[in-house]
Amino acid sequence: MKLLYISSGYGGIYRMFDQWIEDSFIDSPFSCVKVERETLPAHMHKIRTFSPDFVFMMIGDHIPTELLHQFKQEKIPVVLWMTEDPFYIDVSAACVSDAQLILTIDEGALSFYKQLGTNHTHYFPIPTNTHVFQKKESPHESCIYDIALIGYPYPNRIKAINTLLHQNKWRILVAGKEWHRVLNKSRRRYRDLSLMTHWLSPEQMADIYQTSAIVLNPHRPAQFAYNQNKANVQNMSLNNRAFDIAASGGFQLTDLQPSQAFSSFAFYTHENDLIKQVEHYVTNPQQRQSVAENNYEQVVRWNTFDTLPYRLYEIVKSAL
Repeated sequence: MKLLYISSGYGGIYRMFDQWIEDSFIDSPFSCVKVERETLPAHMHKIRTFSPDFVFMMIGDHIPTELLHQFKQEKIPVVLWMTEDPFYIDVSAACVSDAQLILTIDEGALSFYKQLGTNHTHYFPIPTNTHVFQKKESPHESCIYDIALIGYPYPNRIKAINTLLHQNKWRILVAGKEWHRVLNKSRRRYRDLSLMTHWLSPEQMADIYQTSAIVLNPHRPAQFAYNQNKANVQNMSLNNRAFDIAASGGFQLTDLQPSQAFSSFAFYTHENDLIKQVEHYVTNPQQRQSVAENNYEQVVRWNTFDTLPYRLYEIVKSAL
């Protein structure tokens, strides 16, 4: 089956995603040609010669109107992977009429697409790269941090970190842009708070996951002010960071109750529950390891970039 992959056109981690997706199609059920999104018009002759069975591309926070129109003219089926659902689902919704197959990273969006009349929609989370996020043969004897959080300071993350800082008894690492604005005063007050505000590579993230007793993973809120989610679709699925932490062999606490496929993941329901669970797991390394091992098994069994082409093939084969 011949696949045309259009790069995301986004920066940051999406550049990594583009490369990892392209690499995954080597020795897969697909013959793949990749074209950079911005150079597509110059490659139309090459695309016509290749004659792909379908186009595969990610949709994030903007609508590639011209691209979708071009493929419609060429009568090439389009598979769209909505990788910012449900936070930019207004953007996703504007694209569905141009696609023959919709893949979404969040199960909360499935019923939304069904209401829009889409015939083929599947849950397809962003996988983890187990060549980058690798579990170490011999885990660290002792952790550098009791708690680590990586990511943007959404309100629920700020609340969780402040709740834990006020306990004043754990070594806490917070990493991500914009945190300096939130925690500048706290850094002077709490000596056990470490702050990293520069961009971290996936390899650096993996190292933090492996050297922290607990990785805190609160999810982006569906009601965040800068979302484009007029229908207020609630996110129900684990984010891709959850899979990276699990593949690294790290233990995490998330604020979403996971689906049955990832039932081993530990979660908290409110701030008092968070304190209780942190106190429990910080002092129980064997229990942390047991949960982390179950997380690892549930993730690497099928949600990796190595398995992505085979899962995609089964879906496409039945839908197109």
